[in-house]
Amino acid sequence: MRRKRLVPDHYAIVYTEETRRIFVIISEIFGDFVLTKSCSGSNCGCIGCMMFSSKVLIGEAEFSVLELDGSKALDENLMAYSFTEEGETFLFGPKHKYKAYKGTINKEKLDKIFRFPDAVVIIKREEDGTFTHSYVSPTVDGRVISRGCRATPHCPCVGCRIVDMWYTKAPGHITPAVDISEGRASAEGELILPVFEGEEIISKMLTRDPSVRHAFSPNIFDSPLERMFYELAFLDLHIYPQHPVGKYRLDFAIPDKRIAIELDGHEYHKTKYQRTHDAKRDRWLYGQGWTVLRFTGTEIHQNLDHCLDEICTLVGIERVSKSNRAP
Repeated sequence: MRRKRLVPDHYAIVYTEETRRIFVIISEIFGDFVLTKSCSGSNCGCIGCMMFSSKVLIGEAEFSVLELDGSKALDENLMAYSFTEEGETFLFGPKHKYKAYKGTINKEKLDKIFRFPDAVVIIKREEDGTFTHSYVSPTVDGRVISRGCRATPHCPCVGCRIVDMWYTKAPGHITPAVDISEGRASAEGELILPVFEGEEIISKMLTRDPSVRHAFSPNIFDSPLERMFYELAFLDLHIYPQHPVGKYRLDFAIPDKRIAIELDGHEYHKTKYQRTHDAKRDRWLYGQGWTVLRFTGTEIHQNLDHCLDEICTLVGIERVSKSNRAP
């Protein structure tokens, strides 16, 4: 299956009047010119009609010159079409010198209309009022990436993080990875948001590629153990690192469930003083309605999946990374 280009190189514009059609070419290579102003209707035999009916043969495959199914209405009588990659050869055929097009339609405007996303984020509202995020790209095939999202401000779930992500294309030029203004609703009522920038980086993050994993972790952790836990847990859990509660600061928290997650990997957790301090804090949190889960460094290093299963079971959510874990 061919993958569409982000934006085409050439476009055909068709203006329909009562007695004729006018064809204009907007081309990155050949410039903008009027192909014909004398089309009397479909299949009249002019070069514009030929452009619509011509096919390009490559081996045994046959391709249309224009992407006929992807037309865009620019106005009531104005339609735009993009050329297929194979159909670009049509533009090498005409020998005449055509009149330059001086209208207001340009390639920059058409690129924005015709651009095809590299990936999409799909957001589904569940019966309990939470949201499920899925991600589709050339390397991540329809994978659920977050469940139980409540769409609160600064939500730490990976779906919300992708929607809020900005991508640096060049020094001084940043653009959102997800274009919210181009979102649309599916027939099932899901919100589909296109990803135009940074698909490769996002896909690597979701597949836990170590080359980019650290880039998505906040630089606020007290220990490598906390960083490692966060990098492997944030796909499944909506966890807030270093979350303040009263006079205490929790290693990780799921505030809406009042769940505290503490990692006892530091040497000072082994001292009598620290054990007493931890017990006092746990009792205070319990009195405030919190549940405290403590994991040792050995548990995290040797059986992190079991730790995540335990937390997800308590939270009441299904793990989204269970069958997609990196080795």
